[in-house]
Amino acid sequence: MYKSIWWCYLIVFACKAEANRSFPDGFMFGVATAAYQIEGAWNEDGKGENIWDYMIHNNRSTIANNDTADVACDSYHKYKEDVELIAGLNLTHYRFSISWSRVLPAGFAYKINEKGIEYYKNLVKELLAHNIQPVVTLYHWDLPEPLQEIGGWTNPDMVKYFKEYARIVIESLPEVQYWATFNEPKQVCRAGYGVGSLAPKISSDGIADYICPYVIVKSHAEVYRMYKNEFPELKGKMSIVLDGQWAEPASNSSDDLLAAERKMHFEFGIYANPIFLGDWPQVVKERVDYRSENENFTRSRLPVFTKEEVDFINGTFDYLGFNHYYTRLAADAEESPFDSPGYDKDVRVVTTEDPDWDRSPNGNPIVPWGIRRVLNWIRETYGDFEIFITENGVIDDGSTLEDNIRIDYYEGYLNSVLDAMHEDKVNVVGFTAWSLMDNFEWTGGYGYHFGLYSVDFTDPERPRKPKKSVEFYRKLATTRVIPNWANEISTSWMCSILSLIIILYNFL
Repeated sequence: MYKSIWWCYLIVFACKAEANRSFPDGFMFGVATAAYQIEGAWNEDGKGENIWDYMIHNNRSTIANNDTADVACDSYHKYKEDVELIAGLNLTHYRFSISWSRVLPAGFAYKINEKGIEYYKNLVKELLAHNIQPVVTLYHWDLPEPLQEIGGWTNPDMVKYFKEYARIVIESLPEVQYWATFNEPKQVCRAGYGVGSLAPKISSDGIADYICPYVIVKSHAEVYRMYKNEFPELKGKMSIVLDGQWAEPASNSSDDLLAAERKMHFEFGIYANPIFLGDWPQVVKERVDYRSENENFTRSRLPVFTKEEVDFINGTFDYLGFNHYYTRLAADAEESPFDSPGYDKDVRVVTTEDPDWDRSPNGNPIVPWGIRRVLNWIRETYGDFEIFITENGVIDDGSTLEDNIRIDYYEGYLNSVLDAMHEDKVNVVGFTAWSLMDNFEWTGGYGYHFGLYSVDFTDPERPRKPKKSVEFYRKLATTRVIPNWANEISTSWMCSILSLIIILYNFL
């Protein structure tokens, strides 16, 4: 009898272990790309010029190796081949973005490019024919140049222009069930308008990089409300995609603990807080107000939401789109002189890295436990709702198709996601690999290889070749179990064998 009980405990342990290393039924697996990074055809079929076209064509040196995205992966012409690749991975969804300037060449709604609309209609039709759900991002960094000429995302009128553009796209693609308004607005605002490292390369540190979030958050809310009010019959989901890199306290000191929390609120909360809770994070308001006053500004550099705006923006989500790549250590910094405004001065945090952490070829730290901690932080800070991981990935050095670094990376990060789901009860509903294929990685050009498939950018045909990680990701999507876990020995076999043993034991 006691032996039978012991065997039962062993079976329960084995079966529970298997369940905790498996993704649940209905969990979504997919891959992601973005229009500017893969489409090419920069001036074909009526497409207008965007801020990246303008920047690169006027100064090729802004991109590594003087690369351009004029052709990129040529997905404008090869989208059917790309859909076949996605279908071959047995994935449930494909996340891509719409090129605003392909749909509205001048940026404004008075001139619609029907050939641009037709391209996206055909792409969605092809995906659905292969039982792949489109997840569509309305804005992934490629603003039409005419809109930048009137101030871009620092112009309050962008709210109405974005709403008009979004309405046209939504009307054209009613089959889409997952929408995202913006991808990583932190990069748009901080890199694009604060430090000027990305297009449109505006350097207005500590000023434009607060006006920009104000305009973008209001634009997001307007489109969300419009979608729900004007298209209720479509019954789709809409939200925003935020990048959440984890800030780990550099020590257990109270100053460093507060610094790490402050870093999270400035980089993630400045966009999440208005949408999920209402208004800016309190610490952001306090810090920017304090420094603005001491810098002799007559009012805070952080725009103030009215009560009506707070109420209008709050709750404009159906899920959270979440991108994660790396972790940093955060330590408290000394207060900077009040001689000039600056975002980093407002944050007052020094970030470093643990020298023992693994690193990718471009130097980013590989810290799998960071994704679990940031997922928990989001749930604890903003509440329990669906989190859709819309990007996660690592680069390889491009020298071989044996991309073991990517397989190791995904094993580590996916196991941490499972820990967050099973042990911490975080409501993660999907995972998206960045990216389907190597592509134009912004200022890094073609030197950063994020793809499951390689692309030969020296060949006019842009042939795609599968890397070793393709088979890994296919197995993951098919079995919902992380390949290579426990040396490829599935605990489901252990569970079955032990069950058979106890049956035979009792029978004999």
